[in-house]
Amino acid sequence: MEQAIRDLQTMLTAISHVRRELPRLTPDGRFGEKTLEAVMIFQRQANLPVTGEVDQTTWEAIVQVHQDVRQQLAPPRSVSLLPHHGSDILPGQFTPLLYPIQGMFLALSQIFGPVREVPVSGHLDEDTAHNLRWLQHRGSREETGSLDKDTWEDLSRLYETFVTRHPNNQP
Repeated sequence: MEQAIRDLQTMLTAISHVRRELPRLTPDGRFGEKTLEAVMIFQRQANLPVTGEVDQTTWEAIVQVHQDVRQQLAPPRSVSLLPHHGSDILPGQFTPLLYPIQGMFLALSQIFGPVREVPVSGHLDEDTAHNLRWLQHRGSREETGSLDKDTWEDLSRLYETFVTRHPNNQP
């Protein structure tokens, strides 16, 4: 029974991130005053009889809302931008995989002076190779100007730190 109450508290706490009227609970496995309050508020919002008891209908409604909330709160799906077969992208090559990578460099060029603005062309041209060598130098890697897995990891980490997570870049 204690685990079922802990599960209930965990789901209600997750729901409270979207439905702010619900109190945040500490999943302790005890059906105390705050848990009772959260259940009653949830029942009122869901147009269920406000009893404070978690019957089958209330439980199923909480489970459904919790699943919806988890989808809302989940981070966006990530995407792999390198070929799965592990081959590097070399200077002079063309691949549509370079479009987002060149876009990332374009954004980073607004932050880091040595990063050149590059056209989003899909070609690993000299400016893109320059940016890759700059990144490889910063990571103490061989400066090939190619896009390999390690350079991709460095680029994605830099982009995430300075573009994705930067508060001034929010709409």
